[in-house]
Amino acid sequence: MIPDASSKGVPARITKTDMTLVLFALLSLTLIFVPSQWLTRSKAIDMSDYRSIVFNDHDSGGSSTVSWLDKESLTWRCIIPPNTANPYCGFQLVIIDDKGRGLNLDKYSAIKIWVKYEGSDEYLRFFLRNRNPAYFQVDDLTSTKYNSVELQVKDLLHGKRINLKDFQVAQWWLVQKKIPIEMSHPEFSDILFLELHTGSSVAPGEHTVSLTRIELSGILFSKEQLYRAIVIIWSAVILLLLVYRLLSLRRTLVATIHYQAELVSINRLLNLQNKKFEDLAKTDALTGALNRVGIREALYEGLNDWKNKRQPFSFVLLDIDYFKKINDTYGHDVGDEILKGLASLFSGAVRKTDFFARWGGEEFILVCANTDLEQAVVVAELLRKKLAEASLHPDVKVTASFGVASMTEANLDLLFKQADEALFEAKADGRNCVASKA
Repeated sequence: MIPDASSKGVPARITKTDMTLVLFALLSLTLIFVPSQWLTRSKAIDMSDYRSIVFNDHDSGGSSTVSWLDKESLTWRCIIPPNTANPYCGFQLVIIDDKGRGLNLDKYSAIKIWVKYEGSDEYLRFFLRNRNPAYFQVDDLTSTKYNSVELQVKDLLHGKRINLKDFQVAQWWLVQKKIPIEMSHPEFSDILFLELHTGSSVAPGEHTVSLTRIELSGILFSKEQLYRAIVIIWSAVILLLLVYRLLSLRRTLVATIHYQAELVSINRLLNLQNKKFEDLAKTDALTGALNRVGIREALYEGLNDWKNKRQPFSFVLLDIDYFKKINDTYGHDVGDEILKGLASLFSGAVRKTDFFARWGGEEFILVCANTDLEQAVVVAELLRKKLAEASLHPDVKVTASFGVASMTEANLDLLFKQADEALFEAKADGRNCVASKA
C-alpha cells in the first residue's frame, strides 16, 4: 500500500502565510536589537555658509576690545580691561537663510560645539536666540529669546554635547522684555543667531576664542517607539489574518454590529439606555421644540455621514443667560413664557437641514448636519443677534451664550463635551457671545 500525503510521518506543507510570518518575526527580532546610534540623526552646521561678527560691551558702557585674528577660521581675540563692571565680548553667527528663515531645531535634542580657548577664564556662555512673533519686534533684534547655557572651557576642546532641555532663558532678558511666565520656557523653532560670549565672571586680560565645529543631533525615534511600532504592526498582522479567515461571517454581521454599537453610544449620550424610543414623544411638552429623543436620528445620521463620507457635523449648545435670576425675580410663569418664545423664535429661524431641540432646563441644542465649525459659528452668531434684538417679554431683556464644536473623531460624547466646554468659555467671557472649540 502506497501512503498518501496525509499519512502519519509526512511533513505538512508550509504555506506562504507561514513563511511571511517567519520572515516578519526575524525582521522584528533584528529591529529589537538594532544599535541605538542607527536610530539617531545628526547634522553639521557649515558655518562658512553664514555671516559672522564679533562685538564687545561698548553699547552698555564698557571698554572691552574685540577683533578678528582669523575670520575664516572664526578665531577672535577679546581684551578685558581691569576695573570694568560686567565686561564681555562675543561672537555671533547669523543663521538666517535667503528667505529670512532661521534654523528650526525642533527635530533635534542636542547640540555639540568644539571650541579652542586661550586665557584665564573658566567658563564661556553659549546662546541660541529664537524668534517668535509673540515677542519679536523687527526693529529690535534683542527681542529674540536668549536661550543660554554656561559651559566649562575644559570641556570644549574635544566637543561638548549640550541637551537642548538644559538651556535656560536668560533672566535679565525676561525681566527687560517683560515676558509673561507662560512664555518664559526655552524655544528653538526659529533660531536666528548663535552666539558665544565670554563668561559671566570673566577676568581682565586677553582671551582668544575659536569656534571650530557645530553639530546637531536628535533621535529619529526611541527604542520605546520602535517596540510600540512592532507591537502595533504585529497586532495589525494578526487582525488581518483573523479578518481574512472570518471574512464571510463578518460581511453578514458587521452592519448589524455597527448599527447596534451606534445606538448604544447615542443611548448613553441621551441617558435613555433603559427606555424604548418608540414609547417616548419626540417633542418637548412646554416649548414644542424637539426633545432628546426627537434628535436621535439626526445624531445617528450625522455621525454616520462623518464616518463614511467625512461630511462635517457640528453642535451648537446654547444656554439662556441668568435664567435662574429671571425665575427668581419674575416667577416661573415668565420663565416658561421665555422658554416658549425662544423655542418659537429659533425654530422658525434655523435652516431646513438643522435640528433644534430643548436639551433640558434653559439649555437648547442645534444639530447642524453637513456644517463645519466656521459655518456653525456663523449660524450661532446669527441666532445670538436675533435673540438679542427680540422682545420675548416686556420686562425682561433675554440673551444667551453659545458653545460651538465640530466633530473631529467618531465620538458623540467627545463632541458634546467640546460644545459644553465652548459654552462654559462663552459664559466666562461675559455671556451673550459665541465661543467655539476645535
